[in-house]
Amino acid sequence: MKSKIYNFLLVLLLTFIFACTDDGLVDPPAEEIKSRGDIISSNLLYEYNIDFISSFFNVLAAQADTSIDLNPIYSIKVYKIVYETIDAKGNSTEASGSIYIPIGINNIPILSAHHGTQTNRNRVGSVSPINAPEGILAGTMGYYGVVPDYLGLGESQILHPYLHEKSSATCVIDLLRAAKIFAAQNNIQINGQLFLAGYSEGGFVTMAAHKEIEANYSNEFTVTASAPMSGSYDLNLTAKTIIDKEIYNEPSFLAFLIVSYNEIYGWSRLPEIFQSQYSNIVTGLFYGSKTTDEINGFLTDKVSDLFKPEFVSNYLSGNDMQLNSAFSENSLLNWTPIAPMKLFHGTADEFVPYENSLIAVHGFNMRGSTNIELVSIEGGTHATAAIPSLIGAAAWFNTFKNQNSSPKISEFILSAK
Repeated sequence: MKSKIYNFLLVLLLTFIFACTDDGLVDPPAEEIKSRGDIISSNLLYEYNIDFISSFFNVLAAQADTSIDLNPIYSIKVYKIVYETIDAKGNSTEASGSIYIPIGINNIPILSAHHGTQTNRNRVGSVSPINAPEGILAGTMGYYGVVPDYLGLGESQILHPYLHEKSSATCVIDLLRAAKIFAAQNNIQINGQLFLAGYSEGGFVTMAAHKEIEANYSNEFTVTASAPMSGSYDLNLTAKTIIDKEIYNEPSFLAFLIVSYNEIYGWSRLPEIFQSQYSNIVTGLFYGSKTTDEINGFLTDKVSDLFKPEFVSNYLSGNDMQLNSAFSENSLLNWTPIAPMKLFHGTADEFVPYENSLIAVHGFNMRGSTNIELVSIEGGTHATAAIPSLIGAAAWFNTFKNQNSSPKISEFILSAK
């Protein structure tokens, strides 16, 4: 089914888009690149017309077994940006992302959109914009869509620091800096509003970026509103829920988290965590050549066959202080959002427990946040809640947009079921 959908998208791509390799942009000399957020290179990838965008989302809706009556407003141009940032250990590095620009409109807000878990380095927007439907949606709605690939994906050749709070946030912030520079260089008028949104890992990234901007970058950015969706905001809750299961159908998710933290914190703990048939191969699975489905094929969905029983017992009893501490350090519960935040989560999410959002919202309200809301997608699984969440976030964001430049949401989405 996936291959049929992918082939259909390729046909649509050939039918409705125009590939471009040179838009007259001049990249800054490499010797001038010194600071986080500086642009290393930029180039126009594609232009998408309204017919393609409408067909594209109809295919995605069919894949998710839902329906959308969509009236795209704007054709868009998509650019690839390579920019300067830092890795999880604070070292200078390069990363990439894509920018989705609506054609024929100015005075536009920024929407930084963050994708879900991805392990194949090439399945990102800067390689092919159809890999980032959230960017296409942002652009056709009249936003300056900014979509980071994340560290370890796209141009970045390092191991992706999966669900690591600080590097998730700085990767977003530095692309936002580059996007503002790009807008100034190319006479794109942005209006100062900033929206943040993402699903699954993107939900975690959204909340991490919101937290970091308000704590340390308020002199550069002001978050207008954010919509974290179905994210693992409490990493110990998520990990314990998964490890306590007999069967977990996405073993790549938890394996990715442990491999990533083992690298970031220099633990060398994989032989004591994974069963011997997996401990020697698991790191190599996550260096960018394989999809999550392919990685799942190398692992097992039976938790007791994936992890050593001593590790499971120790962690579930709360005695693995190293792992508990790292997960607590990177969880996103102990802060007080200032800008409005609306969380979305399916109540039947089998991969990222719904309780993540319940706990986060309760904690924010207890600490005095006044503009926090949880939208529960009743009966929604991790897959089926995705489109209703994205549509809900889009509708909510449009209530904040400057009215002199914004189409009303009723002009954009007629219905979503």
